[in-house]
Amino acid sequence: MSPHPRTAAEVDRLDPARALLAGGTDLLVRRRAGHRSGPLADVSRLRDAPAPVRRLPDGRVRLSALAPLSVIDRELGGELPGLRAAIACFASGQIRNRATLGGNLANASPAADGVPPLVAAEAVLRLRGPAGRREIPVTEFATGPGRTRLAPGEWIETIDVPPQPARAGFRKIAGRRALAISVVSLAWTWDRGPGGALTGVRLAAGAVAPVVVRCPGAEAALEGRAATPDVVAAAVAALGHDISPISDLRASAGYRRAALAGALTEALTPALTEAPARRNT
Repeated sequence: MSPHPRTAAEVDRLDPARALLAGGTDLLVRRRAGHRSGPLADVSRLRDAPAPVRRLPDGRVRLSALAPLSVIDRELGGELPGLRAAIACFASGQIRNRATLGGNLANASPAADGVPPLVAAEAVLRLRGPAGRREIPVTEFATGPGRTRLAPGEWIETIDVPPQPARAGFRKIAGRRALAISVVSLAWTWDRGPGGALTGVRLAAGAVAPVVVRCPGAEAALEGRAATPDVVAAAVAALGHDISPISDLRASAGYRRAALAGALTEALTPALTEAPARRNT
């Protein structure tokens, strides 16, 4: 089978030992670090590749795992602001013209910029391979740094994102806004209900555990409550129990805890200052 398949069916018939490349932006970095990937296959030019962005009748947004991030960002328009904010600080413009969501997910880095917004959005990955198609929640896909639940020969074809709450965002803390690996990152979504209460709260943090994680304690501290200083303080305290950061060359565990607490406080600041939503009469 050619290392340059032209259809998805040809990809399914490739030797399972062959690694797939759509963007390949991490290839040189990994090889310089001593990793060897074996034989490769370029899947960036499939004739039947999924559309970069597709709106489904039930309100879901289907994203191609093979399309460059810059194309997805452009075609999303005003949708999925959390993901678009992550793309905006993803490496450089040149990298965004090549890098893909599929690659960002399959690399399974706990510091991946594109993953926290998908985790907060409760996205579902649609996989395919020699055994057919299956779906898996993005929260179950990575099992550790560099490890995923992909079976031999499987690959990510698309990502389905359910209808999202009104407010979403992404905050990355690193040595600089782009062209740097995240020290920590935070993605969030929520709506505002009666009395200004936060509803549908979902938080996802990167670089604070072996995989990108949801923050259930902080979510519970915020759900159904208006964002007062006391509520924000309770959410920040709960956040400390949701994460398990380590110390490494980029930051200490203590700094990561403090930085993520600051990111959550910053994300909630607009909710502190917004007027409460009026009740219907």
